[in-house]
Amino acid sequence: MSYEQIIKRWQAYNIGKESDIDKYLHNFRILFAYHSGKIENSEINYHDTREVFENGKVSSFTGNVRTLFEQQNQKDCYEILKPKIILKEKISVVLIKQIHFELCKGVGVNKLILI
Repeated sequence: MSYEQIIKRWQAYNIGKESDIDKYLHNFRILFAYHSGKIENSEINYHDTREVFENGKVSSFTGNVRTLFEQQNQKDCYEILKPKIILKEKISVVLIKQIHFELCKGVGVNKLILI
């Protein structure tokens, strides 16, 4: 599928509320968080990522708790971005800093000052 076809399909969904975003990105949000996290942390697995997104908790996890924080941060960031997508908020330095903060909170990364 070409880039233009993907854009056309996305626009055809006519997303007007947050539940529409959840409907069309249900599996993608989990896959995106999993693959994004896996780049930096080999402990992240798809099953745990799905549990975080769907249940807000993980059962039978024995790894480093930082791994769970990273996946929870991915979920939190997704939730924060949904209303911004609906409102078609423009990308700004403040928004980028907010996204960075959400993705890094509690995992030992220097915090940015949100201006």
